[in-house]
Amino acid sequence: MSRNRFSAATSWQLSWDARRIPCASLLLSTAAAFIFLLPSLAAHLQYDRASIAAGEIWRLLSGHWVHYCFDHFFWDVLAFAFLALACERRSRSRFLVCVTASAFAISLSVWFWLPGMRAYGGLSGVDSALFALLFMEVSSEAVGSGKRVQVAVAAACLAGFLLKISFELATGKNLFVQSLESGTVGVPLAHVAGATVGFLVGLGKKPQCAWRNWRWWSRLTYSKTCAGRPLGLGVYSAPR
Repeated sequence: MSRNRFSAATSWQLSWDARRIPCASLLLSTAAAFIFLLPSLAAHLQYDRASIAAGEIWRLLSGHWVHYCFDHFFWDVLAFAFLALACERRSRSRFLVCVTASAFAISLSVWFWLPGMRAYGGLSGVDSALFALLFMEVSSEAVGSGKRVQVAVAAACLAGFLLKISFELATGKNLFVQSLESGTVGVPLAHVAGATVGFLVGLGKKPQCAWRNWRWWSRLTYSKTCAGRPLGLGVYSAPR
């Protein structure tokens, strides 16, 4: 009996670990590298206004994985890989919703608010969405658990992110990517649209409340002790 229980626990642990592997993040990051190495493929995937108007709707999504130079590719994919790994390990479903929703929202924002932009590419807008999602999740957990230092760090990161977007809106330049090709400009609107989607997706996470955790531990320990006895955790259960 004990051996069967051990085998079941081991198999459950292995299946849980497999679900925790950030497969989607690795696949999407690899896809960006693959597309960058094949310019002929990138030409069929980038956001191209004329092609989208002709019915090639997939470009609204795939265009974000197209990059125009190594500097553009390096910073976008580096940020994406880091943020995607962190977000997917917390919740794969929210990560995928955030990536998909932000990609379409950014493309539609460019379509309607920048009608003169013929082509667009890059993951920076999606990166902004993932940053906002990660901020919402980390800050929610920190507030719920009462970790003031973690709250302060999250707030400082958010302030830096808002300063970055403000700089880009004021100057029309990207803060990190400088060596863009002639005729290529930054699109701060994409970062604003992406961050908005990330914040909205992050609102779907239920806040973790320290009071709820206390009640859960109280019920758990109460079942193993007599009513009214100290539980060894600084908590006393009330007699029924």
